[in-house]
Amino acid sequence: MSRRPDIEPSDDEDDFPEQDWETEGSGLMNVSPDEIINQLWVCLGSIKAGNSSIRLQHQVISLLHLLVEKDRISEREKKKIIGDYIGRQ
Repeated sequence: MSRRPDIEPSDDEDDFPEQDWETEGSGLMNVSPDEIINQLWVCLGSIKAGNSSIRLQHQVISLLHLLVEKDRISEREKKKIIGDYIGRQ
């Protein structure tokens, strides 16, 4: 049986800046479509490498939805990507 080390909670917001997107949204609405595509490739690569977390799958779907909204991909392309990467697990 393994135990995780005890970690003291911190009141310093700068300790975990990556947590902001969880509570304040992803902040991707004002990002360029190219940056969204780059993030999507990273996520899809992680899924292809074996990461099957639900959180990552939801992030991929959100990124695809943004690309559809920004007219960079079609709804059909979005569904194909979801089927190829998320639907096969």
